[in-house]
Amino acid sequence: MSVPRLPLMMLGVLGLLVAAGCDLTHSAVDDYLAGQLAAEKGNMDKAVADLTQAIDKNPKMGLAYMSRGEIYKARGDYTQAAGDFEHVTKIEPFNFDAFYNLGLMYQYLKRFDDSIRAYQKAVEIRPLDAQANMNLALVYTQMDQPLRGLGYAQRAVTGDDTSALTHANLGVLYAQLGYSELAIDELGKAIELGSKEPQVYLALSAEYLTLEKITPARNVLDNGRKTCPTPALLERLGYCYYKSGDLEAARTAYEQSLKLDETYFRALNGLGAVAMVQSLKSTPADTSLARQALAYWRRSVRLEPDQPRIKDLITKYAGQADSGQATQP
Repeated sequence: MSVPRLPLMMLGVLGLLVAAGCDLTHSAVDDYLAGQLAAEKGNMDKAVADLTQAIDKNPKMGLAYMSRGEIYKARGDYTQAAGDFEHVTKIEPFNFDAFYNLGLMYQYLKRFDDSIRAYQKAVEIRPLDAQANMNLALVYTQMDQPLRGLGYAQRAVTGDDTSALTHANLGVLYAQLGYSELAIDELGKAIELGSKEPQVYLALSAEYLTLEKITPARNVLDNGRKTCPTPALLERLGYCYYKSGDLEAARTAYEQSLKLDETYFRALNGLGAVAMVQSLKSTPADTSLARQALAYWRRSVRLEPDQPRIKDLITKYAGQADSGQATQP
C-alpha cells in the first residue's frame, strides 16, 4: 500500500516552518505545563525559560504571564513581576488576581498612585475581598493619608475574611487617627481571634496607656508575655508595674526583657528609674542604689547615645550620688 503524498504546496509550507525553527510537536500549552512542572520541582530558572517560550509562542496566554510573575515576585524582582501582571490585566480585564498582584508589586516598589489604581480595580471586581481592601487602606497610610483609606479598612472587616490580621490593621489605623476606643475594640478582637503578634499586644496596651488605663494595659501585656514574649513587650510590662507603684515587679519585668536582649536600652532605662526611686524612698537616701541607677543609665547611653532625657538625669544625679546627697526629682 502506497503512502499518500502531500501536495507540493503543502510540502513547501512545512519546509518554511521547519526552516523558521517552529517545533510543531511542542505547543505553547506544552511549554506552560513544562514550566509548571519545573516550578513544582523547584527548578525556577527552567520554569522561567519554559514559561517565556510559552509566552513567545502565544503572547495572549495569561496563565503563563501569571505563573512567571509569581516566580519573579517570590524572587523579589518586583519590577519584572509587575510587568507580567500588567500584561494579564490587559489580556484579561476582569482578572482579580492580576490586578491584586499588580497593586502589591507597585506597593512594594513604592509607586503608590499606581498601586491604588490597581487595588481599586481589584475591589471593583471583588468588592468584599478583605485583603485587597485592607492593602488599599495601607497604601493610603503609607502616603500619610490614613483617613482616605479608612472606608476600605472598615469594609475589610466585614468582607470575605474577618481574620485577626484584618482587625489588627484596622485597629492600628484607628490608633493613627486618634480613635483610641475604636482601636481598642479592633485590637481586642484580633487577640480574641488568636493573634500571637507581639505588635498587637503592644498596640493595644499603648491605647490603654493613652487613656491612662494602667491596669488594663498591664493585663494585656501580661497575657502577651505568656503568648509571645519580646524585649519590647516585657519592657512595657515593666513600665506598667512602675506606674502602678510595684517596683519589684517592674524590676523583674525589665530584667526579663534584658535576658531576651541585653542591648535593649529601654529596659536599662527602666531599671535605672526603679533603682533611683528606691534610693530616694530610703531614709536617708540609699546612694548605692543611686549609683546603680546611674550605671544602668550610662550603659543605656553607650548603647543609644541619642537620649537627651537620660543624659539630663545622669547629669542631675551624678554629683548627688557621689556625695550621698540624692534628692527627689
